[in-house]
Amino acid sequence: MIAKVQYNDLTGTAAADITDFSLNSLEKYLTDRYENYDTERYFCVGCRLYIAGQTSNTVNIQFICLDKEEHKYVYLCPVDDMSYEEAFSLFKRFEIVLGSNESISEINISDEDWRDLK
Repeated sequence: MIAKVQYNDLTGTAAADITDFSLNSLEKYLTDRYENYDTERYFCVGCRLYIAGQTSNTVNIQFICLDKEEHKYVYLCPVDDMSYEEAFSLFKRFEIVLGSNESISEINISDEDWRDLK
């Protein structure tokens, strides 16, 4: 899957570490949080976050799950959007790299090559 928005002015990559409180598993979070999450039918392999910062202060999250009965991937979507705090509490660390250059993923910067902005 590739992230996309209306104009794709910036594209890039994302990486995250799952929080220790979910025992390194979005599956565990779904099981604990949603009583109607059916672990016999679904297996969570990831999630998609959508933020429309100019119109909302919440995060729309969709969990990407394998439907074991229909043998295809589906989105499981909470009825209510999450607060930023709740959404990002799923992760211990979360990094997004975006750029207007299509080769942003090929740029490498040494750890020594950073400068403070004041």
